Amino acid sequence: MAIRPAEELEHVERKLPAVLEIIRGNILKHGNPLALKGTEVAVWAKDLNLPKTGEMLFYTGGEYQLLPFIDSLVKTMTVVDQGSKGFSMMIGVRNILDKAGISAEKIYASVLSKDKERFQSVCTKAAKLLQSLDYDFCYSHDEELYSGALLYELGYWEDLKDYAHRVKQVIDKTGAKTIICLSPHAAEVLKFVYPKLGIPMDIEVKTFVELVWEQRSKLKTIPNAPTVVIHDSCRLARELHISQEIRDILTSSGVHFREAARSREWTSCCGGPSKLLYPDLSHTIAGRRVDELQETGAELMLTSCPYCLAALEGALEKKDKDQVVDLIEFLYRGIAG
Repeated sequence: MAIRPAEELEHVERKLPAVLEIIRGNILKHGNPLALKGTEVAVWAKDLNLPKTGEMLFYTGGEYQLLPFIDSLVKTMTVVDQGSKGFSMMIGVRNILDKAGISAEKIYASVLSKDKERFQSVCTKAAKLLQSLDYDFCYSHDEELYSGALLYELGYWEDLKDYAHRVKQVIDKTGAKTIICLSPHAAEVLKFVYPKLGIPMDIEVKTFVELVWEQRSKLKTIPNAPTVVIHDSCRLARELHISQEIRDILTSSGVHFREAARSREWTSCCGGPSKLLYPDLSHTIAGRRVDELQETGAELMLTSCPYCLAALEGALEKKDKDQVVDLIEFLYRGIAG
């Protein structure tokens, strides 16, 4: 096989997968990966009357709200060849609709999505849990922007540097001194990545888990709690060094838990990070992790990351999906009776 000269290789056109460009464009233009309106991201808070300013800011980043839409987009990718004319036509239609201010991904995902209310409710439950622990906080409502974590994770660092200033402006507007991140991906980006990009974060960044851990003595016992096994999120355990806190929280709630063979900073990947580029591989990795967790004999698998939650659920049969729950949903059982 003939080897092409180096000078010829310099002119080879390099194209990123179309789905990445769609996500990148939506973040930069609309403030989240799938072009949801701010009112749609914030609908979970409509009955909570949260102020827009305060000492502590509740930050969802829209990540739980986006999950069903992202999963629907991934399902589309698995049945449509991204190199085919059909996919090109789909992207072409998207570009036409985009000019009209309509997101084709959103339209498609809205048709397939059945979990919007469930994932919206995770945010509501998180807020009510923190209120039950005597925390007062504000929320940016329809002004809230996605953290830009995917721009960082997919290598769009220059884009993130510009975008991060927009996010910082929304945060600063609240006057908060502490920000509570529901997603460990958002916490990592705000706490470690923004400063590396030269964006000073004069605000304390904490996760939901840390806030609950600090007031764990006030947690109510979860009635008839099943035995659980903890799936440690890579971002939470490795980057943010939060793992024992989850175990302390469960102990304070009267919950018995088991450990997987790979846990804490040695946790196994859920497969979520590769979902957008390699959905089949992601599904395989998630299936292996589910097997590891089920081998413990626990009745329930518990995680603290939206993407881990979606990935592990995706590896289960439809009838078994309730075997995986988010820590927020699980702890909410204590105040829901």
